[in-house]
Amino acid sequence: MATRNYSKGAAKREEILDVAFETVAHSGYNAATIRTIAEAAGLSKTGVGHHFGNKHELLTAVLTRRDEIGTAAARDGGDHFFETLRVILTERAKDVGLMELYVRLSAEAVDPMNGAHEFFVERYQRIDEYGVAEIKRQQRSGAIAADIDPHVLSLLIAAIVDGLQLRMLYDPKVTPAPIADALRDLLAAPARPTSQG
Repeated sequence: MATRNYSKGAAKREEILDVAFETVAHSGYNAATIRTIAEAAGLSKTGVGHHFGNKHELLTAVLTRRDEIGTAAARDGGDHFFETLRVILTERAKDVGLMELYVRLSAEAVDPMNGAHEFFVERYQRIDEYGVAEIKRQQRSGAIAADIDPHVLSLLIAAIVDGLQLRMLYDPKVTPAPIADALRDLLAAPARPTSQG
């Protein structure tokens, strides 16, 4: 009996998350109130609160799903670091509402008292660990110059990705693929032999 209730609760939580994800993706950050999400899910605000303790918990769950979708798309795009980055950035650009949620919530969560603060602290740690490991792998293969500090480069790439998302919100004509390609070429340049003559 308890297992069935847990499964039913987990299914309802996923349903609420589906609604929240679609609401943000199609209507933007400002539309993502507990009231509008509850109404779209056919629940009361208290019903949503039963599955998600607060708005920050719900919105960080939306961002977690966004990351999972980006990771899945990147897996389909190949295993080269810069191709993965290119695919993820291209996916991000498709959903302006989710991009706006990420940019705004990450800025608000700088405050340690913000309910999303720990989510972003842990997310940046995971991104840095992944980035450092991938950059070291690229350095071993000769795709990136070996004299660049992997941790510094990982931080730089994460900053570019975050800044690019903000810029795309200001200027929808900015497309991420050429920027990812330029970054790859820039970082690969020192690894190439220089022509003499």
